[in-house]
Parts: sequence; structure tokens; C-alpha cells
Amino acid sequence: MRRNQRTRLQLIAAALVAVNCILYYLYVNGKIELRTYSIADLNPYGGWSHLKAGFTDVSYRWRGITRGMALTIGITIAALLSGRVFCGYVCPIGMLQDISQTIGIKIGLNSIRSSKLTRTLEKTKYVIFLLVVVLGILGMGSFMTPFSPWLGFLNVFTGFKLHTGTIVLVIFLLLAIKIRRPFCRFLCPLGAYQALLSAIGFASIRDSGECESCTYCLKDCPVGISSFDEGTASPECVSCMRCVETVCIRDTKGYSVKVLNRAIKSKKLVMMGLVILGASYLALPIAGTISDTSSRLPVGNLKDGSYVGVGTGFGGPLMAKVTVENGNISSIEITGHRETTGYYEEVFRFIGSEIVAAQSISVDAISGATATSRGFLGAVRSGISQASTLD
Repeated sequence: MRRNQRTRLQLIAAALVAVNCILYYLYVNGKIELRTYSIADLNPYGGWSHLKAGFTDVSYRWRGITRGMALTIGITIAALLSGRVFCGYVCPIGMLQDISQTIGIKIGLNSIRSSKLTRTLEKTKYVIFLLVVVLGILGMGSFMTPFSPWLGFLNVFTGFKLHTGTIVLVIFLLLAIKIRRPFCRFLCPLGAYQALLSAIGFASIRDSGECESCTYCLKDCPVGISSFDEGTASPECVSCMRCVETVCIRDTKGYSVKVLNRAIKSKKLVMMGLVILGASYLALPIAGTISDTSSRLPVGNLKDGSYVGVGTGFGGPLMAKVTVENGNISSIEITGHRETTGYYEEVFRFIGSEIVAAQSISVDAISGATATSRGFLGAVRSGISQASTLD
């Protein structure tokens, strides 16, 4: 796929994400009634959170495929069949680094060439990926979440707040002026995951056997690949297809794309991967979610007063003050939490009001923020139990 077409797709994807986040911010703050996709719905790590919860949380209940899970599934299938098309054509963080690289070229700065040092640093992201998986299994994923440039980017459009992830993103965008896609190459756990899948996947970029290894077609590689090992592209490849579409200066047949050893047009492979991503994200959640009945509990008659309950959310202890007047819950106020920005706002705003309106904990978890929802409901249940057991 031609460079201008790839750039256009990247810009469209980034614009859609940004507009969606702005609309979601307006929804959470009561400015509009239309609910768009939440930050959790746009988080490609969502599937891992649910998988971890399914194996480690005894209170976990299957509620169907969420948007976050669908995105993870789509990325997985696309990486196996088409390579890292998400990195090359969809991810806004990759696009922003490409823009930084272009700026560097425009002002006369040459990118740092690939070397033994950069190839060694590329292995770091696999360590980060393993660390993220282990911390997630141990229930300590919240310690890594604030540093995510992905969430930092999304949160820029939900209130324009400065987050740690945003600072991390800015640092890597500055580095990208001299180093091609430094975050993608050295630290991104999602990039590591896709690289592993791509290495065992069905698609590959190979030389024709006539290639004389002049590497002319790799001079503009966005991730700094300088050569092909044994004639096959590295798993670091983000499927931009520049090397395939560049006309060889030695007038030989250069690189081509193959799926299961059968030649395929590069544009067709990319479009297949993008269709898989889009179809998975839009269609899989249509199967529906299952209402969470584990928290269904009528409030009943309560003794007036204020009671502080404690639950366990994604980030740890979550405290809620439940105020009872005339035997009914009159208000619910969160007094302490360590939940991730972009996830907790919708939970705190809507679940509490639903409980007060219904005088019952018969409410469902917010899709994509189930850990925070469970923590919120647990804290409210704890406060209610104090009110109902007093003499």
C-alpha cells in the first residue's frame, strides 16, 4: 500500500479515536446523551484484564465479549494472518512517531541508523511484555497502567488533563525525531505481542532470490530494519510495505509478500488485516453481554446515618460513603480510590445514581470497567451491611 494511502488511513484512525474520546467526555459529564466507546472500549489490553480475572478472581462472572476483548481478539487474528497491520496502519502512537520522524527529516536531522545497540534494545519490549503479563496475573497491573502512552493519548481528549502516560508519550515523540519509532521498537508490550504472533504467523515478506542485498528499499523503513535475515523480514516489520513497493535500483525483483508460501498482493494482505480488525471489533460484542446478577441485592430498611464501605477495584482499595436518610439511601460518595483515569468516571457517575434511584444494588457493571464496577458495588454493599446490622 502506497505511503500516502497508509498515512491517510493512520490519520483517519487517529481522528476517529480523538472524536470518539471527546464525545465520551461530553457524555460522562452530562453534556450529551449519546454514549460512544469508552476509554476501556478502546484499550487493546482489555482482553488480558478479563482473561486474568477469569482465572484469578473467584467473583468474576462471564458477561460476554466486551469491546476491549474484541479489540484484543482482532489484533491477535490480524497479526497471525497479516502481520502487524495494527501497528502500521491503526495505532495513533505509531502515527505520531512517524510524524516526529518526518519533522526531523524536514529540519535536516538524520535518523540514527540501526545498529547492534538498537537491535539489543529492541529485545527490551519482550521483557516489558512479560512484566505486564506477570503483574496482571498478580493483580498489580495498576502499577504499570499510569505509564501507558496509549492511555495518555486517549485521556488528552477526555478533559485535556496531563497524565504520566502523556508525559511518557511526549518524551518518545521527541526521541522519534532522531530515532525511528523508539516506543514501538524498544518498549511497547503490544508490539512485542504482535511480533511474536507475526513470527509464527502465515504471512511473510521475502526476497525473490534475485535480491543482491543492497538494502536500498529499506532506507525509509519506519522501524529501522536494515537487512533481512535469511531473506525474510524481521518480526519487527509493521507491514508498511515500502520495501515491497520500492523499485529496485539494480533492476532486479526485490521483495514480495507471501501467505503460506503463496504470493499475494501487498495491498490485499493489508486490507485483509484491517477488515479482520474492524469486523472483530464491531461484530464480536454484538453477541451480547450477560447481565451481572451476582450483585443483585435489595436494600431493604436501613438505619439513618453515614457508613463508609470498602471494596477492591482495579487499583486496590475503593472506599464509598453511603448516606441513609429515612431508611433509604440518599447519596453515595467515593471518598478514596486508586482507579485509572478514563475508567472510573462513568462508573462513579452512573452506578451510584442508579442504586439511589432503584434503592437496590440490582445494577450491572459498566462494560470494560468491570473491576472498578465490582469494587464500587462491593464498597456500597459493605456500607449497606453496616446500616442493616445496627440495632
